[in-house]
Amino acid sequence: MTGVFALMLHAHIPYCRKSGVWPAGEEWLFEAMNETYLPLLKAVRSLRNDSVPTRIMMGVVPALMEQLADGYMKDRFCAYLEDKIGRARSDLSRFSFDPPRREVARYWLGVYEDNFRVYTRDFHRDILGTLKWLQEEGAMEILTSAATHAFLPLLEQDSALSAQVRLGVETYERHFGRKPRGFWLPECAYRPPEWSESGRYLRRGIDQWLEAEGIEYFFVESVGITRASFVENRHGETSPTTLRGYALPSGVSVFGRNVDTGRQVWSPDLGYPGDPCYLEFHRKDPESGLNCWRVTGGPDKEVYDPQAARSRVKSHAEHFVSLLEGVFEHAEIPEARPVVVAPYDCELFGHWWHEGVAWIEEVHRVLGARGSVIPQSLGDHLDRSRPTFSTIAMDRSTWGLNSDYTVWLNPEHGWIWPYINSSSRELEEILQKARPADERGERILRQLARELLLMQGSDWPFLLFTLQAKEYANQRFHHHHQRFRKLAWAARDLDEKGRLSDHELARLEDVDNPWHDLDCRLFLHRQDPA
Repeated sequence: MTGVFALMLHAHIPYCRKSGVWPAGEEWLFEAMNETYLPLLKAVRSLRNDSVPTRIMMGVVPALMEQLADGYMKDRFCAYLEDKIGRARSDLSRFSFDPPRREVARYWLGVYEDNFRVYTRDFHRDILGTLKWLQEEGAMEILTSAATHAFLPLLEQDSALSAQVRLGVETYERHFGRKPRGFWLPECAYRPPEWSESGRYLRRGIDQWLEAEGIEYFFVESVGITRASFVENRHGETSPTTLRGYALPSGVSVFGRNVDTGRQVWSPDLGYPGDPCYLEFHRKDPESGLNCWRVTGGPDKEVYDPQAARSRVKSHAEHFVSLLEGVFEHAEIPEARPVVVAPYDCELFGHWWHEGVAWIEEVHRVLGARGSVIPQSLGDHLDRSRPTFSTIAMDRSTWGLNSDYTVWLNPEHGWIWPYINSSSRELEEILQKARPADERGERILRQLARELLLMQGSDWPFLLFTLQAKEYANQRFHHHHQRFRKLAWAARDLDEKGRLSDHELARLEDVDNPWHDLDCRLFLHRQDPA
């Protein structure tokens, strides 16, 4: 049976403009641009130029869109690449009497010089514009997400949830010139309609907020589908399956992650990235900072061999396509083509798994040669198969530990949510009373809303849980909260200019400045029942 392969790459970097460099901060974005986004765009362009059937979904979080479009960040990225080129040239000279290391240095020099050329000349320093072009050419389908990747189910105020979703849609429209069809729920975190004890009403489910903004589909972890119950079982299924899409009562469609194919990439034991031929991510040269070794076991790593790694990419692509064919051979979905939904963090490919982008390209070339599996976006799949969808009702789920809220709400860092939710209520109260008489007052309210949005990012509790950049996450959260408090004090009496100097306001705007024309009315109190 012919099936559909729906590859989804979720691109997200926390807003880090002028908020640190290394080991946490702006360099997060530059690494992703250099190691993931540029290689991916080059690969998709190559597939398109060779007429290989390609339809990759990529979700871009609006906070990332704002950074990719920022002139300051573009200049900083060019300087970052120039530094990388200099380091590779230094290694080329340093290892003149060590042929294996010299070849690795030559490899990196070629990679960095090509990325610099492509970014500045071919793509005109415009990654978003290149994504827009590839979408218009039919090679990609770009999705949006919540504005700052907020963990939506734990936002207690409807104004906060609505603002995250609507700003995600509006930012997409501004950069891509059309409405988004798909939406990436941050952390795949879904919540159905729930009773609000404080408001004494039934709150909308997450999908109902998406439906209100015209979104057609989103993703959940596999258990979100397999543990769902039928509202309308049109095909007599014993239980829902991730091999097909479903409708929710809101009318929005939902798809679940396929476990078998995901395991081949994510599993530390079975996953492709752990192959001994591939580049070792964690070990870097102490002088140049470049990765020079491969994933061989033990402390004595062998020097990386790009050609050997490329050979493994080809065999792993063949294996993956055979796995897809095996899934579809045993699928029993007579009403429509079965679909394997494969969502991944975009930065896994190229950054964490250096050869990952080459693997994506090779998978599509193998698919094109065999013709047994169709690469397709879920927007395309909906156009063909939506009339066949049964309707289900889902419970809470995420793609984090235990498939629940454990990662983002636990005793160690659950203290952040009262700060976030009380700040949302305070902004509602301020906006109810504020009557700005001039542009300065408008600026204070806009900056207040920006700080709340940045405070809401799911990255801070995630990093606190995983202990990765724990102190950085703690500082960033408190910085946004402190700035919010300072601005809230000024916003409560906009006529009293002594509460916040013009210099301090300009400084805050310079550091946290996404969404220059942010409409604060998005954050007005609302209570929309399900």
